[in-house]
Amino acid sequence: MPDILEFPLPATADEAHWQAYCRLNRDHNHELLGTTEWDESPDDALLDAAAESDYTLRRFLALDDGTPVGNGRILVNHVDEPDAASLSVFIHPDHRRRGHGRALAERIAREADGFTRFETWPMTPLPAEGERALRPSSGAGAVPADHPGVRLALSYGFALGQVERVSRYDVLTPAVDPADALAEAERPGADYEVLTWEGPADEAVRADLAVLKERMATDVPSGDLTVAEQTWDAGRVRRQEEQILLTGRLFRAAVRHRDTGRIVGVNELVAPRSRTSGLVDQWDTIVSPEHRGHRLGMRVKAANLVALRRALTEARAIITWNAEENRPMLDVNEALGFQPILVEAEMQAHGPLRRVVP
Repeated sequence: MPDILEFPLPATADEAHWQAYCRLNRDHNHELLGTTEWDESPDDALLDAAAESDYTLRRFLALDDGTPVGNGRILVNHVDEPDAASLSVFIHPDHRRRGHGRALAERIAREADGFTRFETWPMTPLPAEGERALRPSSGAGAVPADHPGVRLALSYGFALGQVERVSRYDVLTPAVDPADALAEAERPGADYEVLTWEGPADEAVRADLAVLKERMATDVPSGDLTVAEQTWDAGRVRRQEEQILLTGRLFRAAVRHRDTGRIVGVNELVAPRSRTSGLVDQWDTIVSPEHRGHRLGMRVKAANLVALRRALTEARAIITWNAEENRPMLDVNEALGFQPILVEAEMQAHGPLRRVVP
């Protein structure tokens, strides 16, 4: 059995345990994507982690004769969900089927004792034709039932609540020119105007952005998952921006309702500063319920794609997550040329967390 080590956030990025933890994170990404586009340097990862204020994170390494073979974490949103813990376990492919994953999971389960609800999100390849698949009760989407992360979660009583589609957008050679998509979506939209900018938001619009961020927690389809409401204000929006801008570039497209002057829709893209050709992460995309039905989701997404291409000419691709039940947003993504590349199993369990399969 491996030695399981918990270690604190280090003072510098060259600390050995931190280097090993980050290297395993990169190995995980390489296994999923087959590329280095999503890599994050230990220095950037440390900057981001040290600036985090809404979450607490405990980090673990699994060591086999001193060799790091896996990592895990316990993540807690102590602002909105202090009674819930998000858990993850990763074992390097070269060291699987030796009991390392079970040992690491056992340690994390013991350390997480006392929480009432648990979440885990194994990311997997798309299910292959004929492969045994696991589906949520909604029937929307599927994940490979025999994936190691899915099997491990099931063995601790986690249930599949929802499937998220992970999609990739080719910035350099898109299937559809986003400028054309924007022009088409704007035709009936005289009641609204789209604004784009890079960097922090003006103080005058942060309160509207906070309302939209609160809706991101509850308006998006959640399947069988228990989802807690979140509380946002202008100050929390500002703090999130400050953290993003430590290592990333933040691009926003927002739609303003002309009659009220309120921001009623937004799309966010975050690009790594240190890797101009690295994967751009799409963050929030949402439109206020009372303003839906006017193609505003298409407008903010297309407008931000246009802005990103102009500002970051080396950007190659964008990655995004959407619930398989969220057909309106998937329709927008598919129309713009996003292609599915992975799926994520959103799984939950209720405490106490115990292994239920020997």
